[in-house]
Amino acid sequence: MKIGALLGDRRFRPFFWTQFLGALNDNVLKNGLVILIAFRSLTVFGIPPEQMIAFCGGVFILPFFLFSAFAGEIADRREKSGIIRLLKFIEILLMLVAGYG
Repeated sequence: MKIGALLGDRRFRPFFWTQFLGALNDNVLKNGLVILIAFRSLTVFGIPPEQMIAFCGGVFILPFFLFSAFAGEIADRREKSGIIRLLKFIEILLMLVAGYG
């Protein structure tokens, strides 16, 4: 199956857009936080901005590293569309809290 045909597949399209928008959302939040840290030269607990930016990148990667095996087990046992709906709802709530912060 060609990539173009796969993107046009009615069953695959929601998974693709969910993955795309989730990655976009994560990158926008991470880059916004990095710009905020760099622009304001924020120092937290005596840590300079350069180290805070590196720490920010690590914090965003850490959940993927910690929970990927557990998420794979859940995805094998449950219906994927229900998992996606729940996680997107949680993601929206977390992004609202992050935006408010």
